[in-house]
Amino acid sequence: MRRAAPEVTGVELPRDAVGFTRRECPECQRPFKTRPGPLDARAVLHKLLGFFPFENAHECVEGLPVWGCPYCGHRAEADGFLTPAQQTHLEAVARGWANHVRYEQLAHVARTLAVNPRPTFVAVEPEALPGPMAPEPDELLRVMPMLCCGEEVKVLWEWDQALHCFSCGARHDPMSGRQQVELRFVSE
Repeated sequence: MRRAAPEVTGVELPRDAVGFTRRECPECQRPFKTRPGPLDARAVLHKLLGFFPFENAHECVEGLPVWGCPYCGHRAEADGFLTPAQQTHLEAVARGWANHVRYEQLAHVARTLAVNPRPTFVAVEPEALPGPMAPEPDELLRVMPMLCCGEEVKVLWEWDQALHCFSCGARHDPMSGRQQVELRFVSE
């Protein structure tokens, strides 16, 4: 009896209502959000590889990007900015896949009994793979543009110190009071 392989559409990090994904600094543990990009897949895959290694892993991850915390400026590999909940979910997905692969390897013996009529074990069907994570809640974070890279980052509302660009690490000094830029229309 052959059972169908588990169906998976993909693994992705949840987004809030306007498309931002939660991150957390591994150094200062402050939360922030960024828009997901093509390099997010590398971070997720690298984290999955840590939980479920396989032989051709070198073919999957080519240069993990280095990102930075907008608050403290700490720089680390992209998968270091995953929140504990995201890491727990990715570990559950990796362990689920490992269980399914192990089951298929062991069930192969039962499917080929003509070759080996006396197996010494019985393969136990694994649990279903975990579903997607819950959607990201909206919270009081303000969107700040990072002009150096054309990115946006959501930071804590009460943060009034310098911000660092998530992508390149450039420092953006706070602008408040007299430092604010004044725009005027000039008639020509």
